[in-house]
Amino acid sequence: MTDTETRPTFNVQGWADFWAAPDMSQGQDVLAEDIVGYWPGDHEPVRGLPAYAAKMADLLAAYPDIRLELVDSATVPANAADEELVFLHYVGQGTGPAGPFEFRGLDRVRTRDGIVVENVVRYDPSELP
Repeated sequence: MTDTETRPTFNVQGWADFWAAPDMSQGQDVLAEDIVGYWPGDHEPVRGLPAYAAKMADLLAAYPDIRLELVDSATVPANAADEELVFLHYVGQGTGPAGPFEFRGLDRVRTRDGIVVENVVRYDPSELP
């Protein structure tokens, strides 16, 4: 990246675009190297960009046609002056071993200077076959 280029920042439209056609070669430039991710059913958070990307790749490998459609979102300031919290409510659809499925989820994304440093993912894992 040169001085005239700026690093992309996380935004709701970018999230929606990613999940309309997930592609692991896209979107990682808005994630911090030390990102922390919390997924339902995991006893420990995923720490660091390589582990976070692997978790996402595993999800996409298990459900290659998964798509998330944004229902609603809200952005609020966090405790630190350079942080924001973005809440994303979505409906997911895809196909698993038992056939088509649908689920609702909520992500709480913490950004610092526009870069994702934490993602808390909540959905009912029993709804994904």
